[in-house]
Amino acid sequence: MKITMLGTAAIGYPLTFCNCDNCKEARIKRGKSIRKRASVLINDDLLIDLGPDTQTAMTMYDKDMGRVKYLLQTHIHTDHYDEGLLCARIPYMAMYNHPKLEIYAHPNCLKIMSDRVNQYENADIISEEGSKKLKVHSNIINAGDVVEFGNYKVKAIETTHDIKNGALLYVINQDNKNIFYATDTPALTENALAQLKGIRLDLVIMDHTFGNIDYSFSHLNEKLFIEQINILKAIGCVDNNTKVYGTHISHDGMSYHEKVEQRAISNGYHIAYDGLEIDL
Repeated sequence: MKITMLGTAAIGYPLTFCNCDNCKEARIKRGKSIRKRASVLINDDLLIDLGPDTQTAMTMYDKDMGRVKYLLQTHIHTDHYDEGLLCARIPYMAMYNHPKLEIYAHPNCLKIMSDRVNQYENADIISEEGSKKLKVHSNIINAGDVVEFGNYKVKAIETTHDIKNGALLYVINQDNKNIFYATDTPALTENALAQLKGIRLDLVIMDHTFGNIDYSFSHLNEKLFIEQINILKAIGCVDNNTKVYGTHISHDGMSYHEKVEQRAISNGYHIAYDGLEIDL
């Protein structure tokens, strides 16, 4: 599998309108310190989160949105979901030779995704008529469920990040390799750990929003990130060969890339950056 980090920020980095020291320094350093909102491409056909920066990132990294066949949506917060990109599948936009998009998400998440599209284009992603118009098919997945499509097997994992609106984490398997994509999330629940137990992870990409500050509501900071990795080691999911990356980077407690990467390496992992490609 080839994993391309299309975006690695929480909301955006540097943050819009912000002039804190971290944001000002990122604007000076630029390079890997400039981060688009979080999204990931697996191979060329599986996208995790159709966010507001996804189209730009795909073009920047020489990827083709027209080849994407599958979408795993983690949740519907606006830094992870942009209904405008689904609206662009409407027939009058004159799209050509694009495959049907299979969408997988929690039912609550799917409902909100669909309502937002319907608000603008009078076409939803759930009904037969709307699905045909947009050339999509929506698939319900709940925490603990396993679905198979193409060459992939995906298991949905519980998170308490946004219970009401149906947030999920995902384990993606292909050719006996497993990726755990775990953003956005606070500390993993007992249910989540039970759902993960028995799965040996080759790659963990996990929420690292708040860095070295104490605040961690609905997300992880550095301390909690390290704790989760140690817990995953204790239950046999992570070992010394597992690649571990922090993502969903915020200006809160997270400085420019080279500085936070050096700190992460001292703790045994890495910080992802936009455009990073990981081969498994």
